Amino acid sequence: MTVTSGEDKIKWWKDAKFGMFIHWGLYAALGRGEWVMYELNIPARDYERLAETFNPVRFNAKTWVGLAKAAGMKYIVITAKHHDGFAMFRSQAELFNIADATPFGRDPMRELAEECREQGIVLCFYYSHVIDWHHRHAVHNKYNNVWDYDTDSKHFPTYWNELVKPQIRELLTQYGPVGLLWFDTAGGLSKEDSQELVELVRGLQPDCLINSRVSHYPGMGDYQSKGDNEIPMYGEDSRAWETPMTLNQSWGFSTKDQVWKQPEAIIRKLVHIVSKGGNLLLNVGPDAGGLIPDLSAERLREVGAWLSVHGEAVYGAAASPFPYEMEWGSVTVKPGRVYLHLTSDNWPQGELCLYGLKNKINQAYVLSDTSRTPLVTAQSYDAKLDHHTLAIRLPDEPASDCMTVIAVDIEGELSVDTRISQQPSGHVKLEWANGRIDADTKTVEWSFQIVAPGTFDLELVCFQKEGASWDEAFREGVEAASGNQRITAQPKPDQVIKNSTACQHPYSEVHSYLGTIVFDRPGTCTLSLRSALIRPKSGFTEIWQADPVKLRAVKLVKRQ
Repeated sequence: MTVTSGEDKIKWWKDAKFGMFIHWGLYAALGRGEWVMYELNIPARDYERLAETFNPVRFNAKTWVGLAKAAGMKYIVITAKHHDGFAMFRSQAELFNIADATPFGRDPMRELAEECREQGIVLCFYYSHVIDWHHRHAVHNKYNNVWDYDTDSKHFPTYWNELVKPQIRELLTQYGPVGLLWFDTAGGLSKEDSQELVELVRGLQPDCLINSRVSHYPGMGDYQSKGDNEIPMYGEDSRAWETPMTLNQSWGFSTKDQVWKQPEAIIRKLVHIVSKGGNLLLNVGPDAGGLIPDLSAERLREVGAWLSVHGEAVYGAAASPFPYEMEWGSVTVKPGRVYLHLTSDNWPQGELCLYGLKNKINQAYVLSDTSRTPLVTAQSYDAKLDHHTLAIRLPDEPASDCMTVIAVDIEGELSVDTRISQQPSGHVKLEWANGRIDADTKTVEWSFQIVAPGTFDLELVCFQKEGASWDEAFREGVEAASGNQRITAQPKPDQVIKNSTACQHPYSEVHSYLGTIVFDRPGTCTLSLRSALIRPKSGFTEIWQADPVKLRAVKLVKRQ
């Protein structure tokens, strides 16, 4: 991977699409995840003793980097220091580090830096800059060590000037070029301190990228870090963005967490994210011995095998030009070519119909077919509706159990109908981010194209956090309206969607039936929704105040 510089310094990252997140630290010795010190209120002195026997002799930088490469990942982000304050590198600023405080005595960050250069992977560092349960003067607005240290006696400038800034300087001067610094959880950090940290990084390595979690004030950093495991809606983000996601449900090594994502699910999520213009940073949690769990490695290699064939449709690809999700999969594009990513369980029988592509088609073929056998295509245009249809005759069976990619070569510069449109199935999905929001009335309104009129069931699509109260979220009910048709409802969690592509733990995708509505003629239609869940986006980027129930969309399901 070639790291770019200057004004175009983020290009390498945008083209990479897929990176490996590694949560590895002293907490691996307890096998209960990276928050174990906080969750069990382990005294700092007791936690320090874990270092006396922490000796990950099975760590092998070549193996780790080789696995990332085999998985098709282009960069690695590793926890140089997590919230427990233990540095996974040799640090002159704090002896509580892996090289000085453990029998291991080595600096794994240096070994990774050398191996990444050898194998062409970009090395990046995670650094917890505000939360530090080991340091007596670290102050966060919520997650502090209050079992060891008196909050009133904390002096944040001591922590900031004597630990954070010196360690950032070490990370950016000891290991060669660093692709990016991945900061986490800036709760309570002042705008001035945030800016000072940004300027420190810029002064040491101008081409080093910085994620948005460097601050909870908007606009800082080079790209937007979404919430943990969060996949946004189309059009929700105007900046470059990334979803940090973990292979199971924990980030640091946990002996109890065996809920693993399957390779096909990972591929679908990766493609779904890329189709919306983002990157996927997928996490593994090595154990105390320095090994990445076999179940993680097996899955990553399978993802890599798929990417070795279909990577053309992922790396360097632009987002879908269509402002809505496709029921059969996802869309990515490159100059002169459109890639249609079809899931095997939604494989269209006979032909695939795509609305809104205006370009003349030169040919279509299965990307994995090395002979590029042409698929039969047909294009039509309804002048009255200004409606374009492309039909592609598909093979009887998918070419891949995970995802089959159809490459469509087009003439000229890509041109599509960017109006929200009814799908060939007859359904319409209206995402919150694509509507016009009125914060005063707590209303969102959409305009969309109906091609095949009829009667539609209205479904509310929400993401519900584990343990969240559904009734509390919808105590005021909702109201949907189109023309003189009006539906007032008290949503119920009628259906939980299993294996949702866009929804991750600790959230579940929930559909609620609201009622029926009729669109009796083709053309432009409108629908509005009023709900207490509708409000402007927060001006801050801090991710810990995630809503217990998130409104995502209204789906119109056409009755047959």
